[in-house]
Amino acid sequence: MTLKWRWLPTIVVGGWLGYRWASRLVVAPEPLVRRRTDMPYSTVPTLLIPGWGGQAWTYNGLLRWLAQQGYGHKVLTVRVDWHGGLHFVGDWSVTATNPLIQVLFDHSLTRDYQPQVRWLTAILAALKTRYGVTTYNAVAHSWGGSAAVHSLVLYGHRSDLPELRRLILLGAPVDEGKVGGPVDMAYERLRAAQHHLPPMSHGTVINVYGTLSGRFTDGSVPVHQVTALRPILADSTITYREVHVPATSHGQLHASRRMWRLIARLIWGQLPK
Repeated sequence: MTLKWRWLPTIVVGGWLGYRWASRLVVAPEPLVRRRTDMPYSTVPTLLIPGWGGQAWTYNGLLRWLAQQGYGHKVLTVRVDWHGGLHFVGDWSVTATNPLIQVLFDHSLTRDYQPQVRWLTAILAALKTRYGVTTYNAVAHSWGGSAAVHSLVLYGHRSDLPELRRLILLGAPVDEGKVGGPVDMAYERLRAAQHHLPPMSHGTVINVYGTLSGRFTDGSVPVHQVTALRPILADSTITYREVHVPATSHGQLHASRRMWRLIARLIWGQLPK
């Protein structure tokens, strides 16, 4: 065996450990040191939910920017381990400072997003049990958004879960069925479970999607997969809005300053028309 091949296992293992370390390198909780005069503050927490393969870096930039601009501040990290166990790091105190909660999945490269549906529902139940959270906001990218929608439609009626205030979806492929091909069984489950939606919900879902120049896709998710959410919520009491962001790729939906400004307005500002 040549020298370079002897070093290959060490390089592979070292690379994997480095990836795992970087994936958990989250923004630390910090107090809110600046208050804006152009927006309200409340005790309602906002969960930041990554998509497939997403890790700490998905929302670290947004979290730093929101704190710097005085919109809100991180208070907790909730990490879901490979066995579905929940780990809370940080300090929850009921103060009107727009608290932010960063969600991490150790197993982020799942075959589909159904495990995330279970994990998110468990997180919401734990927030109500541990901290008395009764309402929540969420920002969810890609499959994280699909999982958040499923949790809302399938389980949002449960009394042990907090009620949705605002859910901001960023390029969420709600229906991944192929035109003329097999249907998306996850989407069919959503259709069948529409009656589970809370009958008197005052929550809002804002469905944000990007497109690249001259195309009906953000480079990863076609527009029709995103807007398939319309008929699911059409007959419910949930307020539903769509926001199109031109010249924006799938990754830019959570990573650009232009999007950070939009996300802040959608969470805490007036609803788009």
